[in-house]
Amino acid sequence: MDSSGQIASLVQALGDPDGHVRGRAAQSLIALRDPAATPLLIEALQHQDEGARQLAARIIGESGDARAAAALIDVLDNPDDAIAKEAVVALGTLKAPGAVDALTRALNSRDPGVRSVAAWALGELKAAGVIDALVVALHDRAGPVRSAAAKALGDIGDVAAVDALIAALGDDFADVRQLAVWALGQTRDPRAVTSVTALLQDPDATVRRMAEQAIKRMRKK
Repeated sequence: MDSSGQIASLVQALGDPDGHVRGRAAQSLIALRDPAATPLLIEALQHQDEGARQLAARIIGESGDARAAAALIDVLDNPDDAIAKEAVVALGTLKAPGAVDALTRALNSRDPGVRSVAAWALGELKAAGVIDALVVALHDRAGPVRSAAAKALGDIGDVAAVDALIAALGDDFADVRQLAVWALGQTRDPRAVTSVTALLQDPDATVRRMAEQAIKRMRKK
């Protein structure tokens, strides 16, 4: 069997009823990283089987082939939250700049898992113009979404988010405080030193350690 035939067989196997067969096919396609698989994987995003659609999105993300970005963006409107989440992760992995608007909309998904990975993906893209949307996400009802928003703001490093990140230092969830203080360290904005210094007394050891590191970064600016 030639390589094109092998790829077609592997993509077809993503819809196999046997989970082991699906898994092996996905692993093989990820290992191949063959651009010739991309058109078939894009078609598989519309497969009747939910598991096949999820695997296709995951493999596209691992492939690094940005040609699939438009198809992944279309998938974000799918009512299937699981496939939407995989598509968001793939777009973040691909760092597809054309996905910013779609990922920003995904911050309003009904599914907190989708909202969380959308925030992460925007941080991966270091996208300009999304600070306000991520600041809103800092107030999301789900802790993991707030954490992801803080991480994304730190990845972007824009001082426009400093006030919102300072407010997030008072979050009830330690993970949010950890990532908010880390993000403030990334901005190196000395305005946050006093607020971060207060976290040296935080009950969470990781928050205290990150506060020490952030203070050092801000004082070196």
